[in-house]
Amino acid sequence: PDPTVTVTVPGIPDLVRLQKNKIYTSGKVASVSCQEPAIKPQSQSEILRYYKALLPCLNNAWAPVLKRSGYPFRAPKVVLQTNQSTSSSCTGELNVAFYCPADESIYVSWKKDLKYYKDEPTAARVWMIDTMAHEYAHHVQNLTEMLTAADSRAGWAKTKAEELEWSRRLELQAGCFGAAFLGANKKALGLTGRKLDLWEWEVQHSGDEYNPKKVRDHGSRKNHWVWAEPAFNTTNPGSCNTFTAPAERVS
Repeated sequence: PDPTVTVTVPGIPDLVRLQKNKIYTSGKVASVSCQEPAIKPQSQSEILRYYKALLPCLNNAWAPVLKRSGYPFRAPKVVLQTNQSTSSSCTGELNVAFYCPADESIYVSWKKDLKYYKDEPTAARVWMIDTMAHEYAHHVQNLTEMLTAADSRAGWAKTKAEELEWSRRLELQAGCFGAAFLGANKKALGLTGRKLDLWEWEVQHSGDEYNPKKVRDHGSRKNHWVWAEPAFNTTNPGSCNTFTAPAERVS
């Protein structure tokens, strides 16, 4: 019999995956006919229902972008975070939403959302929509293999400062991708008028300055807006290449 010949296909380097990913040239995020869920997030179960009701909107908006980029699309799961070790594969900060690539799940918190909703219902709903858009963006990064590449670069970092910079580039891009989705679907989601003003204020007041531990892993409040504003207006992932940006834009 003929001998078996094994052909090894060279992998794509991390920096190429991050800086020249095809998602940057795949076109705008789709505008889909989805509205803000008519669910009052005033209990643990209703908060989960609210987030899950947003999921089809994000799936329909991002699936065409990923397919045009040459990546397979898979919908993530949405899970209610009940404690810090909700996932057997990932851990996140207590009562803070996080994405777990191992099981492709978005873990949403509820205690903070519930308190916020009781205090400021409209602002809380805007915050929840933005949170979902941001965590879904990490799923997009996972499907395009940028999440793995960024984690790889962070793992090879020679200093803690370099490791944190990779984290900020990843997080600022997630915020940027999220803003592109929100901009593409602002009318359907009702993100206009006062709700738009609230979203802008919330983004402009999100950043490492508000981290009680003062860890610089997500980016400054200034740079959150530096990336979110143009992406909201262009609705294009091409506005979100944080991996070629100078250090001051990802501080």
